[in-house]
Amino acid sequence: MPIRVALSILWRSFFVQAAWNFKGMQNIGFTHAILPGLKLLLPEKMPEAVKRYIPFFNTQPYMAPTAIGVFLNLHGQSKEDLIEKISPSLTGSLAAIGDTFFWATLKPLLALSLLISAITDQLWGIFISLFLYNSIHIWAMTWGFLQGYRQGPQGALTLGHMLSVDFSKRISLLIPFLSGMVLCIIPKWIGTSHGLFVGFCAFVISSVLLKLRVNIFWLVYGVFTLSMLWTMLR
Repeated sequence: MPIRVALSILWRSFFVQAAWNFKGMQNIGFTHAILPGLKLLLPEKMPEAVKRYIPFFNTQPYMAPTAIGVFLNLHGQSKEDLIEKISPSLTGSLAAIGDTFFWATLKPLLALSLLISAITDQLWGIFISLFLYNSIHIWAMTWGFLQGYRQGPQGALTLGHMLSVDFSKRISLLIPFLSGMVLCIIPKWIGTSHGLFVGFCAFVISSVLLKLRVNIFWLVYGVFTLSMLWTMLR
């Protein structure tokens, strides 16, 4: 695939939700993103190829390029029938992996790091957090697309193993740690004592809640709520 076509696909992938709708969800944005690849591989069958994707498409947006790569790989091998068979399971699996890693793990982690940076007046921490988040998701989009295009469904499995649910669970253990840091910093920030004790207790309680399978978002929302209350009471 020419570099300009690959770059065009990746650029369009950033706007996969631009025309989100209740009927087809990401169908318009996804079809727009995969279009340069279809023009390259199926110039004589464009209407038929577009009709395949326009009815419905939905997955985690950062994982959409991986699906594009897989579908283009199968188009290149004239295995269009296989696309119909694997599409629901492929997009569903990518959505589950992407939601768990990006929405339920990475976003809360970096949100807490942003909060710590803001409280401690460390502007460099804010820029580093934003840089890390965007670097990771752009890497996932680019690498996933390349693996999907080169290896087909196996490429999606490779990305899935790297960003697996088990991997996300291990990383998510940092969330109670950072939550404890936030609650430790806030009392010191407003001039009260016992900050270290509060932070340690928060870490222990959060770890127990994780073991009890309590939704991690309750922890993050709780920290932000307490932060706002401390600020208002100050």
